[in-house]
Amino acid sequence: MKIEIRKEIVSLESFKTLRKSVGWPLPPDRSIEKSLSNTEYCVTAYVDSEIVGMGRIVGDKGFIYFIADVIVKPAFQGKKIGAKIMNSIMLYLEENAPENSYITLMAAKGKEEFYEKFGFFKRPTEKYGCGMMIELR
Repeated sequence: MKIEIRKEIVSLESFKTLRKSVGWPLPPDRSIEKSLSNTEYCVTAYVDSEIVGMGRIVGDKGFIYFIADVIVKPAFQGKKIGAKIMNSIMLYLEENAPENSYITLMAAKGKEEFYEKFGFFKRPTEKYGCGMMIELR
């Protein structure tokens, strides 16, 4: 199985298909389109000509970055596709995020260990639920 990682903004239809595949809710199309147009960086994963995964970065264009929509279709999970997506995202951040940037994400339940491999840590507090972040220096 050859996995191809592409640096591209995912299409509206592919975005919806990927979210549906993991049971995530879909905002209205116009909201998705606006969100995708405000994406700073996006990667997609293909096996043959089929899109099987994606991940993207959004942020304030300064020092706050949020990793969003890291998705791999269930039939393709466990094949290191998510790691390839995250490696591409982390490389982009290492090359582009300024000193003392904050990179955050919200892990799907049970996926915290996956993100810990990339340096993220859990931060439960009395006020906030489990979020994860990494501070690049």
